[in-house]
Amino acid sequence: MYGKNKYSIVLANPANNITVFVLDNIKSKDYKNVAKDILENTDYKAEQVGFVKQPTIGGDIKLEMMGGEFCGNASRSIGMIFAKNNKIKRGNVLVEINSDKILNVYVDLDKETAEIEMPIPKNIEKIYVDEMGEFPIVIIEGINHIIAEDIEATEENFLKFKNAVYNNYDVEAFGVMFLDKLRNYIIPVVYVKATETTFFESSCGSGTLATVAYLEQNLQNGSRKYSINQPGGIIESEINKENGIIKKITIGGVVKLSQVINLEL
Repeated sequence: MYGKNKYSIVLANPANNITVFVLDNIKSKDYKNVAKDILENTDYKAEQVGFVKQPTIGGDIKLEMMGGEFCGNASRSIGMIFAKNNKIKRGNVLVEINSDKILNVYVDLDKETAEIEMPIPKNIEKIYVDEMGEFPIVIIEGINHIIAEDIEATEENFLKFKNAVYNNYDVEAFGVMFLDKLRNYIIPVVYVKATETTFFESSCGSGTLATVAYLEQNLQNGSRKYSINQPGGIIESEINKENGIIKKITIGGVVKLSQVINLEL
C-alpha cells in the first residue's frame, strides 16, 4: 500500500479560473503526477495547478505551471500570494515565469485586485483548419491562442483546432478563444500538452491578451481599454501601441485567495 500524499496549497480565484498553488518544493519531474493527483481527487473545480518556487534571477517569487505553459491568471495570482504573505498592501511584485523572464504584477490587497504586464505576443499568424477554414493564431511564449469568431464552442470543433495546431506548431499549450465580438465575450478552451488536460475554462488571462491583440490589430497609436466577458467573470485589459507595434499590454481584476490548506490525498 502506498502512503497518502500530503500537500500545502493555496486556492486562487481570478474570474473563476480556479488555480491550485502548491507551496511544497516539488521537483519538476513530478509536476504532472502531482497536478493529476490534485485535479482528479479534489472538488475545488480547479482548472490548473501551479508550483510556487524560489526566485533565481532577481524576482520576488517564481511560478512554474504544471505543463511548462504560460498562464496570465496564475502569474497575477501568485503576485497576490507573495504580497499577502509579505504584508504588501499595495505595490509591485516581480514574478519569474521562466529562466529569463520577469513580469510585473501590481497588487492592491484592499481591493483584492492584481494587474500584470503581460508578455508581448510574438506575432499573429494564420492557421488553416480542416473543414473550417482559416483563423488567426496569436503566438505567445509558452502558449498559442486561436481566435475563433462566431464559431460554436464544442468539443468537436476544439479537436479540429487541436489537430491543426499540433500539425503546425510544437507548443506546451494552446487555447481556442471562441469569440462573440459584439458582446466582447469569449469562451476559452485550453489544452496543456504535458498533462494532457483540456478545460473549458471559466476565464483565461493569456486568452484575454490574445483576444485584445487580435481586436486591435489595426490600431497604430494610442491606448485602448477592454472588459472581456467570460463564463466566470470579467478580465480587464489595456493595450498600448506605437507605430502599429504593441508596447504594453496588461490584464487585471479581482483575485480571491484561500488560506493555506493542508491536503492529504
